[in-house]
Amino acid sequence: MGSKVGPLARCTHFFIFEGSPENFKLVECRVKGAPNEKGPNAAQNISKMEVGTVITGTIGPRAYKILKDAGISIKAGCSGTVAEAVKKCAAGKLKDCKGATYSGYIGI
Repeated sequence: MGSKVGPLARCTHFFIFEGSPENFKLVECRVKGAPNEKGPNAAQNISKMEVGTVITGTIGPRAYKILKDAGISIKAGCSGTVAEAVKKCAAGKLKDCKGATYSGYIGI
């Protein structure tokens, strides 16, 4: 929970919360492939889980479309720790993003 919120395409794990910030499980992100495929592949994995909202630092256009098509709310542009972002989300302080927050390879 003390980990920093980062780009969807660079995550190593997903925190899955159910009902409250205290009730969560940690799921390893097992995305393989070229750097430009990691975001969409992560989004495909998330869309298969019973997830209602994704909190992320950034999200690309293909990953955004996959999650939106799956009916998942996306809170992008988030920063700070996972715990801080989840508390803000639970309090209704994070807005849904209306589109991708970057359009290309970050190069991290």
